[in-house]
Amino acid sequence: MTSGFITLTDQTKLYYERYGAGKPLIFLHGNNSSGRYFKKQVPFFANYFDCLILDTRGHGRSNNEATELNFRLLAGDLAEVMEILKLSKATILGFSDGANLALVFSHIFPEKVEGLILNSGNYRVNGEKWLTRVATQLGYFSLAFLGVFSTTFIRQKNMLSLMVNDLPLSEIDLEQITAKTLVIAGTCDVIKTSHTKKIAALLPNSQLILISKAGHTVAFSHPEIFNQMVYKFLQEK
Repeated sequence: MTSGFITLTDQTKLYYERYGAGKPLIFLHGNNSSGRYFKKQVPFFANYFDCLILDTRGHGRSNNEATELNFRLLAGDLAEVMEILKLSKATILGFSDGANLALVFSHIFPEKVEGLILNSGNYRVNGEKWLTRVATQLGYFSLAFLGVFSTTFIRQKNMLSLMVNDLPLSEIDLEQITAKTLVIAGTCDVIKTSHTKKIAALLPNSQLILISKAGHTVAFSHPEIFNQMVYKFLQEK
């Protein structure tokens, strides 16, 4: 295992951990989280892959030298990290906003993507169930006001800004992502099942798995079945 910080062009420092050996498998966490979310995945997948776990810009132990956060910026960060670590191509496993980042990254840098595992992503804000969407929007506007008084609130507001806007991708853009993809989610997710199915339908080389009675954090709550489903997909790939 190795860990440390990667300094990007704008002097932002991204924390990373790396485990195992083999083909690269990059883990991207969700909003207001960190790479620690995958603590029930890494010990398993490190037996088979070169696992890279990142804290994305402005999350976890990574700082943010920019004044805002957006998915194009985060996608550029990931491309720079891959260049620094000499990873020409990788499979990306993204959860929630990490899945959304994986979609944007795949659109901008298709040549760097070997495959995708998209867990509980949403390319439109209305893909979230109503109560979650309203709570996110209220939280964002409250933090935007409180950010006048504290940089802590600005950091939180910047993270939530990723959740209050649609991805910068059209449905035509999604149809042009050709990497082999696993779309996986729980049937009790905060993302509408109909939206998850639509993502799978738009991606031309995808398969869909819905895990019964599992919620948004299925990788954490049902790690054994999640890991096995993902591993099976990676072996078939």
